[in-house]
Amino acid sequence: MKLRILPLAAAALGGAALGIWQNGKRGKKKADALQNRIHVLSDHFQLLNHWLEIKGEGKSTADYFKEMGYGHIAIYGMADLGIRLTEDLDGGSVVVDYGIDRDISCSIARIEEVYTPEDDLPDTDVIVVTPYAVFEEIKKNLEKKVNCPIVSLEEVVWSV
Repeated sequence: MKLRILPLAAAALGGAALGIWQNGKRGKKKADALQNRIHVLSDHFQLLNHWLEIKGEGKSTADYFKEMGYGHIAIYGMADLGIRLTEDLDGGSVVVDYGIDRDISCSIARIEEVYTPEDDLPDTDVIVVTPYAVFEEIKKNLEKKVNCPIVSLEEVVWSV
C-alpha cells in the first residue's frame, strides 16, 4: 500500500512543481513584455517632448526634409505618430504623397492614399517609419520594394 502512494505522491508533487515552473515562465514572459512596453512608451515620451521643444522654437520636421532635399514623403505607420507627422507637415512645402500601414481597413489616417507594405508603392523621395522601435525590420522589408531612402521618425525629430 505504501508503495502505491509514494509514486502517486511523487507524480502529484512533480505535476505541481511543473505547474509552478510553467507559471513562473509565463510570468517572466509577461513581465518582459510589460518591461518592453514601458521602454517603448518612455521612448515615445522623450521623442514627443523633444518634438514639442523644437515646435516651441518655431521649427518643424519639415526643416529636416528640406535640409535633406526631400519635397515628397511617404509615412509608414498611420497610428498616432504618423498622424502627428502628417499634421506637422500639413500646409507646408513638404508633401505627404501617401501612407503605408499593415491594416488599412482600420487606419485612422488623415491621408487619402494608404497602401499596405505588400502593395506596389509609388515613387517618393523618402519613406519615414513611425514605429521606430521596429525600424530595422521594416526597413529591411521595404528595401526590397523601393529605391528611395528609408528613415525613422526618431532620426527626423532628433535631427531638427
